[in-house]
Amino acid sequence: MNNMHPTHFGFIGFGLIGGSIAHALREIYPDCSIMAYNYYESKPHQKLEMAKKDHIITTISTDLSDFSDCEVLFLCAPVMVNVSYLTKVQPYLSNDCLITDVGSVKGNIHQAVRELNLEEQFVGGHPMTGSEKTGYDNSRSAFLKDAYYILTPTEKTRNEFVEWMQSFVKACGSILMTLDEKTHDSITAGISHVPHVISAALVNEIAKLDQSGNYGKLAAGGFRDITRISSSSPTMWQNICLTNPESIVRILDEIIDSLGDIRNAITKGNEEEILQFFETAKKYRDSIL
Repeated sequence: MNNMHPTHFGFIGFGLIGGSIAHALREIYPDCSIMAYNYYESKPHQKLEMAKKDHIITTISTDLSDFSDCEVLFLCAPVMVNVSYLTKVQPYLSNDCLITDVGSVKGNIHQAVRELNLEEQFVGGHPMTGSEKTGYDNSRSAFLKDAYYILTPTEKTRNEFVEWMQSFVKACGSILMTLDEKTHDSITAGISHVPHVISAALVNEIAKLDQSGNYGKLAAGGFRDITRISSSSPTMWQNICLTNPESIVRILDEIIDSLGDIRNAITKGNEEEILQFFETAKKYRDSIL
């Protein structure tokens, strides 16, 4: 990398998060070159064309060999797709190219990085931000501001690559946190992955009950707040469940046990146990705020 001042960035995957990072790069490095990969290959990618028209990206490529000049590569597709493209693009990458991703699961890509002998070049990344809205057209650099951006370098990652990622995260206005991949996946299962599963389960159950349409008509603040995340990308969440099953299932099992306990308390009319159930939740939730 040119004195830790990269000028050539590449993106594989360019949705909400990838687009937001590209917006931030354009603000931090106004004269840089940003290339994005068009996986359609034989037809234009409308969102990438939009990003080029906005002067966010410089070049659209349909050939992975074009990434040979890349100094920093951002993998911003769903987590399983990131691993697939990492294998495909590796033959064209320079040994001096910093590789990072934005996936909500880190274990699978760290395993791939080890198998491909890319540990010195890789810094896992996870900007903990976003929206139920998807796609480049909803992206903006503001999504990264004041949000936690977790880095998961390997034990062999070059210091200069870690330092650049740290400086980039701070320049985005994000809050830097560094974790190992196993700790990351355990935490995100509890605060992100399992809540999405629960939200989807609730929405699916209400949909079954809503024969008259009145459930949907009357769904107000509480229901909409707790289920907002169910409007996120189904493919992304399928990928997450398939790549972080151990942590997700462990927490789901604990929640199923907890639901069984509160179900029994409600059935028996146990006033104290029901009150304690809600008081315990309120106390921790308030402490987060």
